[in-house]
Amino acid sequence: MSNPSKSPPEPTDPNDDCPLPVAVQHRNIGCFAVYWAIYYLVAPVSYIGLTHANLLKALDNNDKVCNLPTAVYLWLTIVPVLVAWLFPHPKYLKTMILVAVSLMAAITATVAVTLWIGAPPRFTTAVVIGHAAVFGGASGVLLTALWDSLRRGVSTSRRGAALGFTFGIGPLFACVGSVLQDAVFDGTLLGGHSFGLEFPHNYMAMFAAVAPMMIVAGVVMGMFTLPNAPEPAPDSGTPLAEIAAGARQFVQNRAVWFAVLIYVVVYSGGNAIFANVSLHAKTVLGEETDTLGIQSFLRFGFKAAAGAMLGWLLATDSPRATLLATTSILLLGMSWALGSTGWWFMATFGLLGAGELFGAYFPNYVTTASDKKFVRVNMAYLSVLSTLIGFSSLAFGAISDSYGRIASFHVAAGLLVLALFLIHKLPPDPTPRESAADAIR
Repeated sequence: MSNPSKSPPEPTDPNDDCPLPVAVQHRNIGCFAVYWAIYYLVAPVSYIGLTHANLLKALDNNDKVCNLPTAVYLWLTIVPVLVAWLFPHPKYLKTMILVAVSLMAAITATVAVTLWIGAPPRFTTAVVIGHAAVFGGASGVLLTALWDSLRRGVSTSRRGAALGFTFGIGPLFACVGSVLQDAVFDGTLLGGHSFGLEFPHNYMAMFAAVAPMMIVAGVVMGMFTLPNAPEPAPDSGTPLAEIAAGARQFVQNRAVWFAVLIYVVVYSGGNAIFANVSLHAKTVLGEETDTLGIQSFLRFGFKAAAGAMLGWLLATDSPRATLLATTSILLLGMSWALGSTGWWFMATFGLLGAGELFGAYFPNYVTTASDKKFVRVNMAYLSVLSTLIGFSSLAFGAISDSYGRIASFHVAAGLLVLALFLIHKLPPDPTPRESAADAIR
C-alpha cells in the first residue's frame, strides 16, 4: 500500500485534515519553528539535566543529588493531565502557553538572583531543584498545548515538512547557545576566549539571560492561528464524564497507550542517563577539563543534522520509522560511551543528542494516532506516565554511587534494546479516520 504523504494531498486526502488556508498553515509552521528555535537557543538552561547536574556538583553535592533535578522535572509532569481535565476546550490553549512560559521565566530569574546574592549552598541547591520542578509542571502543560495546536493548525500531510524544518533548523540555535555557554566558562570552542566569569557568576549569567527569552517564545506562539472550535453543548456531560471518556479512549487505543509505554522506556534509557554521561566526561578527560559547552554543542549539532533527515523519513516512510531511527541512534550512543576513550568519548553527546529527537517523534506518533478531540488528553497521559522516568534518573544516580557510572551505562543500553523490540509491535501508520465533525473539534 502506498503512503499518501509521498505525494501532494488531494482535496479528498484524509491527511489534508486542517480547515485553515495553506498560507495560514505555513505561518503556523513558522511560529512553531521560531518558538523551538528560541527554546533551543536557551537549551543550556531550558533542558533540565546537564547544566543543573554540573551546577549542583560545583555546590559539592553527590551524584544522586545531581540527578535530582531531572527526577523532579519528570515527577511534576503529572500537572498536564490535571490541566487538560480542568481546561479541555481549545480556546484555552494560548492562555496556557503564556502562563506556562511566564512561570518558567520567573523561576529562571529566581535562580539567577539566588546565585547573584551568594546564597548558602543548601539554599541554592533547593532553588535549582525548584527550577526543575517548575519546568516539569509548566513545560509539560506547554508541550501538550503546543502539540495540540500543531495537530489543529497544520494538516497531517504537512507534518513531516513542519517537523523536519523545525528540528533541522532549531538545534542550530542550540549550537549558538552552546558556544555562548562555553564562553561563559573557559571558551574552549572559541580558542580560549571567554567572558572571564568565575563560579557562581558564570551560571548566574546563563540563567539571567534566559528569563526574558522565555517570554519572547511565548509571544511568538501567541501568534499561532487555530481554527474555530464550537463550544461544548450544555448537555455534553459532566467534567467527570469527560474525564472518564478521555481515560476510556486512551485505554482502548492500543497504538496510543503502547507508544506511551515505549516512550517511557526510551526516555529512561536514552535521556535520564544524560547527567551521568556528562559527569563521567571529567573522569575520562580529567577533573580540570570543563567541557560543558562542548557537550551542548555536539549534542545539538548532531541533533540539527538528524532533524532534517528524520523529517524527510517521516514524510517518505511512516511515523514508526522515526521511532526506530531515533532509538537506534540512542543505543549507538550508549555503545559508544561504553567503548570509547579520551576525547573520542565526547562523540557520545552528539549521538545521544541526535537520538534525543525521539522526544519530538514519539509525541508526533501519539498525536497522529489520536482523534483531534483527544490529542491534549493523550499527550497529558504521556506526560503523567513520564513521572516514572524520574525514578530512572534517581536509580542511575544510585547505581553510579554504588557500582560506578559504567554500570549505569549498561543498564541504559539494555532498556534501549528492549524499546527497539517493542517498537516493532507498533503499527507503522496509526492515523485514525475521523468524521468531518470530529475534524474541527
